[in-house]
Amino acid sequence: MLALGSGDPTRAICSTLTAQASQSVQCPILPTIEMVHERDPGCSDGVEHVLHVWHLSLFAPRDLDVSPFFEMVKPSLSAGFDPHGMHWGAFAPVSA
Repeated sequence: MLALGSGDPTRAICSTLTAQASQSVQCPILPTIEMVHERDPGCSDGVEHVLHVWHLSLFAPRDLDVSPFFEMVKPSLSAGFDPHGMHWGAFAPVSA
């Protein structure tokens, strides 16, 4: 089901597209890391880290936030955004 707006179907589609784009250039989001022991005596630590990507359908928007390989850039925050300097209107409950 495809729905316009910011509901669950839209979030799932955006996460899948972002995951597909990052994996197409071999940039991990949250890979599973397998440690394989080396049998080469010349290897200093004797362990190789092998990254495994997730299936595209398993990603959620939060995965980009918690990934150590991505930085979320919010220009208003990096430029010294001060929420206390904003003028807020009175709270008006939304009627259903």
